[in-house]
Amino acid sequence: EKLQQIFIELTLKQEQEEYVREGIEWTHIDYFNNAVICDLIESKSGILAALDDACLRPGKMDDEIYLSSMNRQTSICEHPHYESRTQKKFLTDNSLGRDSFRLRHYAGAVVYNVQGFLEKNKDVLYQDFSELLYSCNNLLTKKLFKEGRVVEGGFNTQKRPPTLATQFKASVTDLMNSLLVKNPHYIRCIKPN
Repeated sequence: EKLQQIFIELTLKQEQEEYVREGIEWTHIDYFNNAVICDLIESKSGILAALDDACLRPGKMDDEIYLSSMNRQTSICEHPHYESRTQKKFLTDNSLGRDSFRLRHYAGAVVYNVQGFLEKNKDVLYQDFSELLYSCNNLLTKKLFKEGRVVEGGFNTQKRPPTLATQFKASVTDLMNSLLVKNPHYIRCIKPN
């Protein structure tokens, strides 16, 4: 979604604005601005935040409870691009399982089965193993396992390892920051193929 969003921003929107500035005749291209989907997924009250919250809750927590918590959270369940069997208009939708939800992405609807979400999101790498990998001489490995850095006092002060969702969001943010500082260049065809 983030890559699609940056593609829309850098390619379609900027090119169309340039055509207007230069007075070039062209056919306007309508496009779906998927920032609303990105917000649904990664905002503080979005799907990934709900997943992290479910992983941190004490007591019995399973994938179905995570799904039901998303279905009770107004910012998710009332979003126009989120669909679940608990919503009235999807109660009889057999293409949507009871342990699933559907997101309407820019390219179409995608069904996500929540089985295994919590377990995969925890993705706990033992602290000793992280410290071992961080202590090696390979710079790439050091960079990949920063959480293994031992601080003063002989232990890492991080209270809990980051979840997979948190790591993914950080990775995508780094990628987006890297891409946003680049200047795209285009080759224009005078005669189309």
